[in-house]
Amino acid sequence: MAPFDTLRYVVDELREHAADRLWWKQRLVQRVAVPTHRRLYGDRGVRVMDEDWDSLFVLDACRADLFATVTDLDRFDAYRTERSPASMTAEWTETQFAGREFGDTVYVSANPYTSTVAGDSFHELVEVWREGFDEEEATVLAEDVAAAARDAHERHPDKRLVVHFMQPHYPFVGHPDLRYASWSPDEILDGAYANERPHDPWQALDMGLVDHEQVLSAYADNLRYVLDEAFDLAADVGGTTVLTSDHGNLMGERMWPLPVRGYGHPRGLRSAGLVDVPWAVLDGDRREVTDDGVTAVEEAASEEVESRLQALGYR
Repeated sequence: MAPFDTLRYVVDELREHAADRLWWKQRLVQRVAVPTHRRLYGDRGVRVMDEDWDSLFVLDACRADLFATVTDLDRFDAYRTERSPASMTAEWTETQFAGREFGDTVYVSANPYTSTVAGDSFHELVEVWREGFDEEEATVLAEDVAAAARDAHERHPDKRLVVHFMQPHYPFVGHPDLRYASWSPDEILDGAYANERPHDPWQALDMGLVDHEQVLSAYADNLRYVLDEAFDLAADVGGTTVLTSDHGNLMGERMWPLPVRGYGHPRGLRSAGLVDVPWAVLDGDRREVTDDGVTAVEEAASEEVESRLQALGYR
């Protein structure tokens, strides 16, 4: 970009966002905190495909401390906290799968990022998010993901199985009061946010529109909901199953080195609330696995992907 165009861009941005505190904070995080975290921590973290399991259940956006609080850890044969190499799903998928081939693995996913980032990495990618999106709850329900996973395992009993549930990631099932669409700009009383509306509960929490305990309670309920399906599925497919997550969520923790609080899961940050994830093991009789090559999925229309990502709180 030419110097004059750069200057004009900066001026236009300032004119549009100068009074928006949320915009300033986001810019500061991306310009200061993210480069600092990347320089210090890089993408160090567990590489899930190098670990020993038959089925891997990814509970999207599940903090390790939330998991330990909500779950009876005695139900597992082993438990530890791992470090994720990413702080949001697209970044995690890039780190774990993109550009690699796993012909011994079937991936069942509620998250569109699996398709857009690593659609050619698996023996089969089952895109539950395409046909299984629940319009009423504005998400992909855990029971539908579990049903697709059972079907995939029945068709491919000789493959490793990754099951990517959408929960406990927002939207929170059964909590319509915490949908981003339930707010209007008129409800935002803080003048600093006069031109902004929350896109998800994390932004609403940042704006002071909802109570911390209200969001935490709904977040925990979403985890309990998906865990019920995950335990039943693990019993049905057998083998050794690991429950983990791609990333966590910030809920007001400081974003070092900045003296500001963070919410949600911005790309590139490595704070504990974002990258500390559970690694819970259910032992079982091991599965005989074969590698039969990979198959690329049909590319989804950009409007379809954008619509689903927006509903799931990514836009």
